[in-house]
Amino acid sequence: MSISQFDPVVLVVEDQGLLRMTAVSIMEDSGFEAVEAKNADEALTMLRHYPDILVVFTDIDLNAEKDGFWLAEQIKIGWPKIDVIVTSAYPRPKNYNLDNVIAYYEKPYSEKDLINQIQKAVFGSRRGRSIAEFVSY
Repeated sequence: MSISQFDPVVLVVEDQGLLRMTAVSIMEDSGFEAVEAKNADEALTMLRHYPDILVVFTDIDLNAEKDGFWLAEQIKIGWPKIDVIVTSAYPRPKNYNLDNVIAYYEKPYSEKDLINQIQKAVFGSRRGRSIAEFVSY
């Protein structure tokens, strides 16, 4: 089984360079194409230039005025079909819930859980796709 003509694109948003590089490597080692941004403004620029982005994996604390939750809200408005997965060193705030935030992982997160969640987002029913559309035998 091989995926043909389809490289799911994940946007990784992380202000810490080493963590960003690690997340990009995890995505690429799992068969995804990864693009990266170091803050919310750069992420929005990437979203405008890469229409094939299907999932955004973002840290909440981006050491800037605009955090990962702000970014998720902008994605919900401008790109409602893109799913967002957030990560943080802190527990998820109880009063925060956006329907495009499909998962929240505390650092350190499990690579396996993260990749499984991204696969669900890429091939899940919200997008109306099935893996059969992208796999050749």
